[in-house]
Amino acid sequence: MTIQLFNSATRTVEPFTPLKAGELRVYNCGPTVYDYQHIGNLYGYIAADVVRRTFEYFGYQVTQVMNITDAGHLVGDADEGEDKMAVGARREQVDPLVIAERYAQQFMVDRRKLQILDPHTIAKATEHIPGMIALIEQLIAKGNAYVAPDGVYFDTTTFPGYGTRLNPEPPDERQAGARVEVNPNKRGPFDFALWRAAKPGDLQQWDSPWGSGNPGWHIECSAMSMQYLGVTFDLHSGGEDHLFPHHECEIAQSEAATGARFVNYWLHHHFLRTDSAKMAKSAGGFFRLDDLIARGHDPLAFRMLALGVSYRKGLEFTWEALAEAQRRLESWRAQIRGAIQAVAPSAPASDDAIRLAFADAMGDDFNTPRALAQAEAALKLVNSTDGPIRARGLGLLFDMDRVLGLGLEASAMAGDELSADDRQLFEERLAARTAGDYRRSDELRAALEARGIKVKDTKDGARWERIAKGSAQ
Repeated sequence: MTIQLFNSATRTVEPFTPLKAGELRVYNCGPTVYDYQHIGNLYGYIAADVVRRTFEYFGYQVTQVMNITDAGHLVGDADEGEDKMAVGARREQVDPLVIAERYAQQFMVDRRKLQILDPHTIAKATEHIPGMIALIEQLIAKGNAYVAPDGVYFDTTTFPGYGTRLNPEPPDERQAGARVEVNPNKRGPFDFALWRAAKPGDLQQWDSPWGSGNPGWHIECSAMSMQYLGVTFDLHSGGEDHLFPHHECEIAQSEAATGARFVNYWLHHHFLRTDSAKMAKSAGGFFRLDDLIARGHDPLAFRMLALGVSYRKGLEFTWEALAEAQRRLESWRAQIRGAIQAVAPSAPASDDAIRLAFADAMGDDFNTPRALAQAEAALKLVNSTDGPIRARGLGLLFDMDRVLGLGLEASAMAGDELSADDRQLFEERLAARTAGDYRRSDELRAALEARGIKVKDTKDGARWERIAKGSAQ
């Protein structure tokens, strides 16, 4: 079976053909870590996780790279204004990298509560400045960029079709284009910054051939994605707000530098909205995952809610809808627990009609609503009084959950859940390990073992199990 997806570059649903048979190389635009990520941000990462899980379900070997923007992203996504990291640092009166570490770790904790798989590579912008400088030098040498008194700019007139590769309308007809302010240092109004000269009071700046300064937001993703995935890779994803200017700028600077196609497929999720408005930090009143938990909701109820709509439609969030998703999830868990006490799940046959229908749904542009309907069909088998049929239903559900990511088998196998304190230690240890703080990670592992919990790191993420009484630790 094939995977078909809506390619923003062609604005059509088309079959996916990998650059290398059986492999997917994908880059996901990650967060700017100057504040907590709200549930609208997290919704996008659930969508990206479903895409990865679907390719793995279909047998692809996936290499997933995600960036962490800890420098260079200005308020308003333009070339004028203050860096978001400086906004966060001033708000909390600490160094920008302290802010970055704090919110990057919390982001990873939230992801794991939502069963979002860790990327294979997490690339922090501040750790890749030399690569960005090298890419800018290449663009200058080829005549696509120029040095100005306030930095280095990409000359959009040197890249035919700039701004229309993912968008049917030209930049000057777009609202984002209307935000561009007149800058006498630019040759053209749509030229964008690759490097910004340092200003008095800048909290983050690096040496470069053009003096002290900091990188533009767009150059970061081009430099990091091509470093890890090659000058051409399969799939690039992000939110609909990345279509312009961010992704159009990435395409222009990357292809101008290499002369090769940058990305074959572009995938963009639509926004989570509340009261029909995009949830955004700038608007205030956003909800964090912890806000949902504080109201008594399971984080995976939010994932269930997200699965109920197409990523191309976006999610209309209401507390009533979340409560209904929680009831649905709890009902599934209860039915599975009841069945698994009587029978063991059987591995689904490759030609099972429900499994094929599920795969067909996921292969059809990641149609999660249709996929959930097939999960409901498997639940009917789970409630059968016939043992083999019940075992088949369980096997189908657990197989589907490789994509759905609802933790159905783990929740069904036991009521043996981690306490709130143990869960906090477990999540903190995962965050520390991801951040490369291995000393802290080992300390937390030892603390968990002292509490009778053994942690194992596997290719699919961290797992835990109880230490049997009397066993050597």
